[in-house]
Amino acid sequence: MTNILAILILASGFSVAIETKGGFIEKTFENTTAGAEEFREFAEPLIRAEGKSVKICMVKLVDDPGPIFTWLLEEDLRPASISTHAFREYVAANAQSQESASVVAKACLDTFPFIRRAL
Repeated sequence: MTNILAILILASGFSVAIETKGGFIEKTFENTTAGAEEFREFAEPLIRAEGKSVKICMVKLVDDPGPIFTWLLEEDLRPASISTHAFREYVAANAQSQESASVVAKACLDTFPFIRRAL
């Protein structure tokens, strides 16, 4: 099965939620080149420890997704993306906190039920 790595891009930076056996582990980073590198250093050992493939899903709540989005594209990680409008509808319909990367993961699973299929 494929685990989810969700990214929520905000004006203040970006938050991630990495799915593990124990649930989601969340952390927030600055949306800078250094923040993207710090994210990689944080995520890589967690992903390796799970021993599963990972699918990235993201939501951007800003017009300019900044360095983290550039880094994802440069690394050819091809994240799935939910539109801001669809994410806000999901949040309202499910009474969820909008600024949570784990909510992005839930929205991705709801929007793209096929996302867990092996890559």
